[in-house]
Amino acid sequence: MFEQLLQSLTGAGIPDPAVAPTPDMVDAVSDLHRFEAAVCARKHALAAAVYQRCVDDAPPDDANDTSRIDPWDTAEAELSAALTITGFGASALIDVGHNLITRLPNVWAAFARGDLDLYRVKIIVNATRNVAEEHLKEVERRILAAAVDGRAALTGRRLRGVVDRVIAQIDLAGLRSRREAATKGRHVWIGPGQDGMAELAGSLPAADAMFVSGRIGEMAKAVCAQDPRTFAARKADALIALTRGQSQLACECGREVCPIGGVSKVGRKALVHVIATHATVTGSSDQPGWLDGFGIVDADQVRDIATDAIVRPLVDPDEEEATDSYTPSEQVQDYVRALWGSCMFPNCDVPAWECDLDHRDPYNHDNPTAGGRTTAENLGPFCRKHHRGKTFGGWDLTKGEDGTLSITSPHGKTYPVAETGPIPLLGGTEPDRPVPSGAPDPKRRTRIQQHDARTRSERALNEGDYEPPPF
Repeated sequence: MFEQLLQSLTGAGIPDPAVAPTPDMVDAVSDLHRFEAAVCARKHALAAAVYQRCVDDAPPDDANDTSRIDPWDTAEAELSAALTITGFGASALIDVGHNLITRLPNVWAAFARGDLDLYRVKIIVNATRNVAEEHLKEVERRILAAAVDGRAALTGRRLRGVVDRVIAQIDLAGLRSRREAATKGRHVWIGPGQDGMAELAGSLPAADAMFVSGRIGEMAKAVCAQDPRTFAARKADALIALTRGQSQLACECGREVCPIGGVSKVGRKALVHVIATHATVTGSSDQPGWLDGFGIVDADQVRDIATDAIVRPLVDPDEEEATDSYTPSEQVQDYVRALWGSCMFPNCDVPAWECDLDHRDPYNHDNPTAGGRTTAENLGPFCRKHHRGKTFGGWDLTKGEDGTLSITSPHGKTYPVAETGPIPLLGGTEPDRPVPSGAPDPKRRTRIQQHDARTRSERALNEGDYEPPPF
């Protein structure tokens, strides 16, 4: 029965893994993922309907009736028992379904078609909770246009960045109120785990969390090469060391003579990278900024971070001549990382400042003028895993005639590469709109000038003043 239903929806059955070509199996996994999303959408809609039925069947509200059960609790108990899930899980099921049906019907429709999975739906639902009702329809339309209907579907931090950017354009108060509510709810939770371990979780302001992550990362990297612990284990130990008042992590190499003396030497303070307009930093604009490793943050957060920060301009390097050096200048490095925001590989959320910079057209070490030049246009961030996959694993990054980038797997499957870093997001452009090949020479019209042109065309759609960044 399942096979017949699947075939009716996808037009194909499940291939035999023993004989099917890899691309066919990848296509089948994709079909099953869409099928799963379509089923999940209907499950959430029915859970919301169960709650609504409990509301309709509840007796009239009477403040003196202490025996009255909240309809939400009634629905949660029913679904928890029927699905063998916790009350928390049942409540989350109702919450997402109710928000989709009552506030985001077009997101639900995309979910029901399999165009969105549950993970992305939850990002959209949570991000739009505080959007004013009069703005919600337009926010929903723009989110779907950018994140689903565009050339490259988005997920993770890229999707959150696009959603927050849309909200900031249309309902800036919604972005700020959501952050203020979340800040009040900050917490740290420690609970029992397994095998003598405990679980640690929590919610912190983005800048503080990125600083903690950077600090323990610096401590973890500073031990000697013979330390037997994994990087993840060293980060955990570094966090414990900080809570004990230690600023350095002891090395566990076990050697009598350790090159760092048994204690790590943290060479510099942990860094966070924030990109924002000059007007935002000085307080004359409330346009949001971008926190590396997190995404869009509101203007108040930008100014709080900038108070004790080193501020330097981010300059468009299109005016610079290509260099024969393999290593780009710091200015070019910063610009490329700000252009992409994270690893260029589809749906990889490794922050750009933690990535390698890769030459799309390979650099010719024997004759630099003949190979791929070291320019912002020819560079892009790839995390170490995906950088190795591109260099040694058969993945091929190519630029189409229209200027868009795509990456092709060793099995011949091609995936679009979306440009969703802070420059395109804060610059007012829709994501995934690279400069077409055959566009005017950058010296006559730079990438940012094109961004600014698109910004001017969008101003009529946005409320209030919207200032393009002075990159």
